[in-house]
Amino acid sequence: MSANDEGVRLAKRVAATQNCSRREAEALIFAGAVQVNGQVVTDPARRVQDETVQVDRLAHHSTQQALTLVACQRPDAPLTLAALQAQVRSENRPEWRPERLARLQAVLPLPRGASGLCVFSEDPGVLRHLQDPRAPLEQEWLATVRGTVAPETLQKMQFPGFRVSLNHQTDAQAVLRIAGKAAQGSGFAQWLAEQLPLLELRRQRIGRLGLAPLSAGAWRALTPGERF
Repeated sequence: MSANDEGVRLAKRVAATQNCSRREAEALIFAGAVQVNGQVVTDPARRVQDETVQVDRLAHHSTQQALTLVACQRPDAPLTLAALQAQVRSENRPEWRPERLARLQAVLPLPRGASGLCVFSEDPGVLRHLQDPRAPLEQEWLATVRGTVAPETLQKMQFPGFRVSLNHQTDAQAVLRIAGKAAQGSGFAQWLAEQLPLLELRRQRIGRLGLAPLSAGAWRALTPGERF
């Protein structure tokens, strides 16, 4: 079967007819603003040939924005995708239909026992950007450890692309600020626990996007223009 027989991706057709980027076309499709032969289609990879493709030009801007949610996970209560979807459904937001919530994926999950910034998205661009192993984003963490941390210990933990500084400390505990492209995943958390008596690990930032103003257990949707 030739490529012509298979048709073209719906996102490509919408981008061409609406004179917009492929990412904007995917957002329109995800938002339910595109119909194929009179039926709403929410899969950008759907192949179309000579079918009639209609785009709702009056679709509200908030529905055109592919959905990405960020949340602040508590240290004692891991935030699962199912739990977040249930919280969002309870908000009664009509533009976030169940099929959109069902497409959310957890990205860059927190290590076991950690807290702080976590991300859930349906946006193909966000998913590709955050999961690209060739260009990992810098992450920033606050690590609370038991006791004090000597300057020579901090010096041993420094290596290219990885920064560790003392945020503050008392006789009982110290808080370190750690940032770098290697500061991510369960391997990072395990390495840190091997260096120091780790009490708590909280992710503060991914790329340019920080945890503020979220409080523990809270979540929000990214606004148009926000980027990692």
